[in-house]
Amino acid sequence: MLVTALATPYKEGKIDCYSYEKLIDFQLKQGVDALLALGTTAEASLLDGCEKKLLLRIAKGMAPKHPVWVGVEIADTRRAAEFAETAQKLGADGILLAPPAFVKCTCEGFFSHVKTVAEAVTLPIMLYNAPSRCGYTLDLKTLYRLTDVVSCLKDAGSDLDYTQSAAEKMTVLCGNDPLLSKMLERGAKGAVSVVSNVAPQLTRKMIESTATEKEKTLFDKLAKLSMSEINPICIKYMLYKAGIFDSFDVRLPLTNASKKSQKHIDRIMGELV
Repeated sequence: MLVTALATPYKEGKIDCYSYEKLIDFQLKQGVDALLALGTTAEASLLDGCEKKLLLRIAKGMAPKHPVWVGVEIADTRRAAEFAETAQKLGADGILLAPPAFVKCTCEGFFSHVKTVAEAVTLPIMLYNAPSRCGYTLDLKTLYRLTDVVSCLKDAGSDLDYTQSAAEKMTVLCGNDPLLSKMLERGAKGAVSVVSNVAPQLTRKMIESTATEKEKTLFDKLAKLSMSEINPICIKYMLYKAGIFDSFDVRLPLTNASKKSQKHIDRIMGELV
């Protein structure tokens, strides 16, 4: 399964709807299985409520027959549940639920957080293990307690033993492109991918183990570069170079891709045909 974690384009500080539509059109033509709006790659925590609704409306409007997952990265359980309800009303097909960050929580708090959001909607819930973002790894025992309300796990960690243990109890999707091959070997069934913004067919070949050695090398280069600065800094520059985005701007406190990263990306993007 291939889910593209959509980036958000900006023009003069505002959402560039035309570039966003170009990105979604490209993804659909390339045959991705599903789209993820408002995830980490979308700079969701830097978007206001109206902007989030706009992006979801565009995504679902352009992909009425494709699953559109929506990221909920809100630490406050009450507001997370409310936004999940709003997303469902706007046509979302699933919720990617990030663990509460900064405030963190106990295992029991996380369990109640997930259950509360799940009870607010009738949509499938994908949990998000993102230790580098949230400061902690989701407790496996707590995950196992949630298998009745959770459909899958996006694992953006780096502990492959953790990936394997989680995969024994639920469907796991790789959320860390540089470890895609290794996570697949440990039981992952696909990916919620950043690289697939610019290379969906290449990413699918990696998932289906049909990539040539040259293609594997190219994917690994793209994956490494995409994470060489804080995501989505570099993938937005890649989308700009690919002619999909009109700019590679991000919002503060993020900063645009460095000259060094731009130079590396310019060279690697020439290999994408």
